Amino acid sequence: MYRIYYAEKDTTLYEKYPDQNTGIDQILELTKVASGSKSNGIIQAKTFNSRILIDFGTEITALSSSIVDNEIPEFESTNITSASAFLNLHATDASDLLQKYTIHAYPVSESWANGSGIANDTPYSKIGSSWYNSHGDNSTNPEPWKTGSAQSITDGIGATIVNGGGTYITASGSNQEFINQSPDLRIDITNIVKGWIDGTYANNGIIIKRDSTDEKSGEVLGSIKYFGRESHTIFVPRLEVCWDDLNNADGNVGVISANTYVPYFKNIKPEYRTSEITRFYVGVRPEFPTKSYQTSSFYITSEKLPVSSSYEIIDSVTNDVIIKDTDNWVDSTTKISNNSNEGSYFNLRMDSFMPERYYKIKLTCRRTNDTQTFDNFYFKVVN
Repeated sequence: MYRIYYAEKDTTLYEKYPDQNTGIDQILELTKVASGSKSNGIIQAKTFNSRILIDFGTEITALSSSIVDNEIPEFESTNITSASAFLNLHATDASDLLQKYTIHAYPVSESWANGSGIANDTPYSKIGSSWYNSHGDNSTNPEPWKTGSAQSITDGIGATIVNGGGTYITASGSNQEFINQSPDLRIDITNIVKGWIDGTYANNGIIIKRDSTDEKSGEVLGSIKYFGRESHTIFVPRLEVCWDDLNNADGNVGVISANTYVPYFKNIKPEYRTSEITRFYVGVRPEFPTKSYQTSSFYITSEKLPVSSSYEIIDSVTNDVIIKDTDNWVDSTTKISNNSNEGSYFNLRMDSFMPERYYKIKLTCRRTNDTQTFDNFYFKVVN
């Protein structure tokens, strides 16, 4: 089962422009300009990094309420049915990346202001968070990060080092290693979300950064640009909360035994409102039924999908996988359940999807020596 929550604010902190705010830029950028490399046609005398801040704000409060109401299981690592949480960022562009690199996520340790700046503003905005400040105000009295997590540029003379780059808690960090693969980020932040829920950490969001050793090195590490919450796309930063809600009950409905079969939805509608919680019932029949004499239609006979069946939800225009299945059914959190009378089913919350878009359901049905997929089922989500 999945619940999806969307970021309420995000911004990029640029070390090269340490008092600039980019709070409403459509792009979040993780980049490094190495000393001696060329940027905008100019050889750089210093090394500059960027980091990303993302905050889910009141969405975490809603998540906590759902746990209290037993709609979502608790984040307990010792329980196989407990919930897990993943931060998802979709890359729009990447350049000069190494074959192997690691990206880290840490809980931010103090509050910050989103601001209203854009990276290409001239003059740029100082209102909101920046590399130097958690709350900038275009005045002579901004609020610097209380404990800087990195050394930033000097005052121009070289005598004073100014701390900056945000503040974060390293004890509960997560990381994702990339080896010759897509730069899209899907990082397990279960421990961070659990800390927000139980009060271990204040809910100040997450900082995304490279390894500190990589930031300080003279190596060119390239740039990754992600879609931000202001991009007005389906690719905005999102938090996936998922858990195994499998229910396999014996009853009057038998498992399909035909070699080839055709699943169908018994109750699918063309449109669903974001406020709906829907249980999709899936029937199945042989693709080539054996001829026989009987007193009722063969096509109303109820059978259920193979036990090891699961689903994915895909944006029908972009083919972006919104709710993802796994290759290994045992580890899947999109398993299709069965009850004693209605057969196969799964549940969806429509507030997990961007409205005014069409989505496709993909079913994967597994048997010992046979896997079949079906993806010609569509629905629309509306406000």
